[in-house]
Amino acid sequence: MTNIPINTQVECTDGSCGKSTQVILNPVNHKVTHLVIEDRHLSDSHTRLVPVGQVASVTQDKITLNCTKAEVEKMPSFIVTNFVQESPSGKAYQTLDSYTYAYVINDTGYDEFQEENIPDGELALYPGMHIKSDDDKVGKLDELVLDPERGDITHLLMREGHLWGKKVVAIPVSQVEFCDGDNIYLKLDKTAVKALPAVAVKKP
Repeated sequence: MTNIPINTQVECTDGSCGKSTQVILNPVNHKVTHLVIEDRHLSDSHTRLVPVGQVASVTQDKITLNCTKAEVEKMPSFIVTNFVQESPSGKAYQTLDSYTYAYVINDTGYDEFQEENIPDGELALYPGMHIKSDDDKVGKLDELVLDPERGDITHLLMREGHLWGKKVVAIPVSQVEFCDGDNIYLKLDKTAVKALPAVAVKKP
């Protein structure tokens, strides 16, 4: 098994291209589909959604891509900006393909909002997400553990900032009930999480 570092340096074939900020996965087969990277040199939102197939190698301190910075620039932004226009009612605003509720905060008749460009049916995981058992909050997500042969996530890793001090807690992904975007909910209670056996997690 190997770890997927988040908030770590990302390198293209022709130089640095920012840092990783989130991992996108398919919640059905637990496979990573994309990495989110952020780089102030990128246009628009400075973020890009990078297919996992572009990852050449991973170490604890660096993710190396097999593409150039120019190719990353052409990839979809992860944070996208949409505009809403005032309706006759003054409260509801129509976007191009749906309706939303907002309030204009300037005098132009338009306002803008940002949202994450997560592919349909997939989830975004990022460090610091709260991990909750069915009876309590147990800690925060630190890293993901990946099976390099199958390409799927096997465990969620809590190295610190959890209820058991310096113990490294590795939670099998099969024990995740669901994720709501801010929190990861487990099928286990706090006692069961504490009793999880040690997992051989080797730093790349």
